[in-house]
Amino acid sequence: VDQSPIGKTARSNPASYVGAFDPVRKKFANTALAKERGYKPGTFSFNSGDGRCPTCRGNGFEHVEMQFLSDVYLRCPDCDGKRFRPETLEVTITGTWGARRSDDTPFPPMSIADVLELTVAEALRFFADSVDVLARLRPLSDVGLDYLKLGQPVPTLSGGEAQRLKLAGFLAEAQTQSDRSRKARCGTLFLFDEPTTGLHFDDVARLNGAFRKLLAAGHSLVVIEHNL
Repeated sequence: VDQSPIGKTARSNPASYVGAFDPVRKKFANTALAKERGYKPGTFSFNSGDGRCPTCRGNGFEHVEMQFLSDVYLRCPDCDGKRFRPETLEVTITGTWGARRSDDTPFPPMSIADVLELTVAEALRFFADSVDVLARLRPLSDVGLDYLKLGQPVPTLSGGEAQRLKLAGFLAEAQTQSDRSRKARCGTLFLFDEPTTGLHFDDVARLNGAFRKLLAAGHSLVVIEHNL
């Protein structure tokens, strides 16, 4: 697990990487308005389906190739970067009763685009009563990535953030496995290449906590590190 980029596609984000986007889309599909219109979880995907913006195909931007300069990314003029059709954004969900933002204001009803703009810390409060969503999002907080937005494109992450996101993916997988499947599966040997580079002391402590969770799940770790 090194600091190499996770991927080059802007469609991948922290929520989809740890598997939290699937239960979130199911919550939207279970609303009364979505059922009335016949919307399925796939409607709330920006990778495929009829719910995404047809102009940018769910990217939220248009890619303009420049011949002698770096390529330019322009915000989609039709969806204004929200990735979805207006009728898809009419479907909203409400958060946990009494949940508030970091500025102590209550959460309004949110569309799928609004949810993707939440930070991990805000999403943990908004979905506090959704066990399946929390099980996938908590590993992001455990490795110190609670400031990232759920919909932030993975290619924009730094090397250290990408490394911790990989770790969060394994933690999410370990937390959502049943005891029987965890015992039946052999542990994985992880090799970490200087995972504390650029981290604050508090983040190093959180990283050690994430390591202990991997060990508790039956995995083994080899950590190459200069930080005593």
